[in-house]
Amino acid sequence: MLYIHKEKIENYECYEFEELASTNDEIKNIKDLSLPTIITALKQTHGRGKRGNTWEQVLGNLYFSYNIELSPKDLSKLVCIVGLSLAKTIKELSPSLDVKIKWPNDVMVNNNKISGILIENIKDNYWALGIGVNIVASPNINNTYYQATSLKEQGVTLDRMDFLRYYMKNFSNYYKKYLELGFDVIKKEWLEFAFKLHNTITIQNEKTSKKGEFITIDDNGYLILKTNNKQEKIIAGDLFI
Repeated sequence: MLYIHKEKIENYECYEFEELASTNDEIKNIKDLSLPTIITALKQTHGRGKRGNTWEQVLGNLYFSYNIELSPKDLSKLVCIVGLSLAKTIKELSPSLDVKIKWPNDVMVNNNKISGILIENIKDNYWALGIGVNIVASPNINNTYYQATSLKEQGVTLDRMDFLRYYMKNFSNYYKKYLELGFDVIKKEWLEFAFKLHNTITIQNEKTSKKGEFITIDDNGYLILKTNNKQEKIIAGDLFI
């Protein structure tokens, strides 16, 4: 399938397509995984979110994926870097907005979801990092506690590709900081955006539900939950209030 546009964004080659089944699936097909590549599409026919959930497609919203090489033990840190980069981008576009990161991987604006992240393994230590951002409209989200919103609904008007360029600049800067200075600098700024930090929350996964106080995240990006005067490390789950 031929791309409709190509450009250099940071150190990535970005290929824009009119329609793809999934940008994450397409990024898995690139021949040389060592070359930093971004795949974006105006439309996805089989976009997906966490746990295989279907991600409703809206023309004008941003759907993109890029490849990265990283040890599996550092993936939770990467999720924090991506979430922080997204939150920072939105905050820079409109400083008055209430922008938060809902652990582990959703970005919220005024308590509504505006962006999500999906990381999938390609092979070995190479990963497909897929991101969806509601630029012009919010999709219908069923069976979820939180509603969706879009930048346009929040008074921010810009082209999807402009957002992608802003985001990749922030991601590149934060990732460079992480490589040079470690995770502490990321953790500190991430906590400034943390949704419901120091509040009572519920963490749910497929098997359990736990309620407690959201204390912090640790040096791996895992959530620390205080329950019955004990602190517990939460590696995976969905955060609810």
